[in-house]
Amino acid sequence: MNQSKPVLESRLATEEELYYLKLAREEFGASLVRIEETAKFLIGAAGTVAGLFITGQQIRTAIQHQPMAASTVPFVFWSISLLAAIFVLLPMPYRHYRNAPAAIQRAFEKARWLKWSLLLFSALAFIAGLIIAVLQF
Repeated sequence: MNQSKPVLESRLATEEELYYLKLAREEFGASLVRIEETAKFLIGAAGTVAGLFITGQQIRTAIQHQPMAASTVPFVFWSISLLAAIFVLLPMPYRHYRNAPAAIQRAFEKARWLKWSLLLFSALAFIAGLIIAVLQF
């Protein structure tokens, strides 16, 4: 039996296609940096909003001459948000086989997915704290 294997024909990539391939490779690596930068922003935002919330409660207490209501629920959510955002910033162990591109890729994708999930959880906790604070104020 003399069967020949089919030959796949291809063409050279165009300049535009090469540009987008390069962009995709760079984007993949830069995504971790952006996730961590967003986590840093969220840490600052949670601290600022918590401070503003306390200031708003103190002003309201001073105007109404009533003891300050101790509402800790928003602070619990903001604390959870801060913890999750801090975990995003912690270095991840990239366990992989040395000089094995597929193993390196899996480790990198796993780390990126975990950091993105923690960032999403942090953002949702922050938003929940904001909503609760607005409803209580």
